[in-house]
Amino acid sequence: MQDIIQFKKQRELGTILTDTFKFIRLQWKPLFGLIFRIAGPALILLVLAYVFYMQTVFGSLGTLDTNPNFFTSSTFGVSMILAFVLIILAGIAYYGLMYGTVMYSIQSYMLNKGEIDKKEVAAGVKKDFWKLMGISVLTGLMIIIGTLVCIAPGIYLAVVLATTYGVLVFEKRNVTDSISYSFELIKGEWWITFATLLVILILYYFIMMIVQIPQYIYFFIKMFTVAETVSSDPTSMFDGIYIALNGFALIMQYLFYVIIVITTGFIYFNLNEKKNFTGTIEAIESLGASENKE
Repeated sequence: MQDIIQFKKQRELGTILTDTFKFIRLQWKPLFGLIFRIAGPALILLVLAYVFYMQTVFGSLGTLDTNPNFFTSSTFGVSMILAFVLIILAGIAYYGLMYGTVMYSIQSYMLNKGEIDKKEVAAGVKKDFWKLMGISVLTGLMIIIGTLVCIAPGIYLAVVLATTYGVLVFEKRNVTDSISYSFELIKGEWWITFATLLVILILYYFIMMIVQIPQYIYFFIKMFTVAETVSSDPTSMFDGIYIALNGFALIMQYLFYVIIVITTGFIYFNLNEKKNFTGTIEAIESLGASENKE
């Protein structure tokens, strides 16, 4: 008998974390396949944009001897602006598509009693594409502005807005309604939600540190073995192998972010159950229907 996760129920912090990794263990193949298929092009563009940024910054170090004013030149400025624009646009697209893919995968998993229908997920993301892009832009702006004003408002908004994608997909609301309802949903539950996200973020960054170990090992080995070359040409540190390792680490970083996304899905159902008892009502109705048939 297949072990099916019940999403529509209240959970404690520890249960949310264990069920997040359980869902990945049970559904990693269709889930990551869908992420590659739907959000993969945006992911590739995001990694390439970041590599272009790295090349613009570190590749320019070698020009300082011949052109000390290069970093103030229009060429460098245009390259930096282009790199930032590409990173922002690709980031908006990737996170919007990834959140949409994961949320629709969870919805399909629930509707099909433990199976993810890839066609359903793709159709759902396609239908809500502009909503997902809109919510990605608005939530990002709100968090950035809140952080710039003072770090605390940025943290507060990041926690509140963590459930917006879940609200949009599971409740079929529009972008502004999803954002406003997230504030209502989290009332009285901000601290436990913050604690849950903090723990999963710590786990996520610990995993990322492990993934980046090959990159760091190569960097330090090369730094000590070619110290004289590095002192005369700093760009020699950032060769093709380092860029490839860095690109691999970036891909893993963005893919493993799915851990946080799935956690926000469980958080949404936990908060929704505490507010509306949706899962409890459905269970009672299902039990009543079964008794009537008998």
